Amino acid sequence: MLFTYNTSMFSYAQETDFGQFSSLYSLTLTDLSPGSDLDFGIVLINEGFVSLDITESKVLSIDGVEYLDVIVDITADSYLFLGTDIACNGGSTNCIPFTLQAAFANRGTNNTNQANTMNVTSNVASAQFPIKYRGNAPPGPPPTPVYQGYNPALFNETAYLYIYGSLNVGSVLAGAYSGEISVLVSYD
Repeated sequence: MLFTYNTSMFSYAQETDFGQFSSLYSLTLTDLSPGSDLDFGIVLINEGFVSLDITESKVLSIDGVEYLDVIVDITADSYLFLGTDIACNGGSTNCIPFTLQAAFANRGTNNTNQANTMNVTSNVASAQFPIKYRGNAPPGPPPTPVYQGYNPALFNETAYLYIYGSLNVGSVLAGAYSGEISVLVSYD
């Protein structure tokens, strides 16, 4: 949040980092489909591009204070690897290129039609957004100081993350391929 005071001769500005209060508030990341991974199903050798769209994505929820912004960083392996051969063994027959895509929805419902696509560069997706959508309105007031009887959970809301992507299947060995995707969420 930026506060500015202007006069005809001088200009003063002050920036307040509300993230310094984040240790006072909870932030929870929950897998809405536990036990299920981002699954491309059975793919065939030399199948080419195989994509999952947002409606087939892995869905996570972020529960936090509705008027605070979060920073989300999602990092994915560039390849799915055969078994545990994470080095691709020097050849492309043991790995399948993976392209990450991600989006978020912060309008209160788990609805892919309300999702905003995240910027993805080199399989790293990043976004900063408020837990609860506020349109063109400015950020809310500073966080309420903690006092006896104050319950910050009363101001909690839920945002949703959608993780999906595509594979480029070439001449690869048969077997089970897997990769890692990590998600980091913090208050700004």
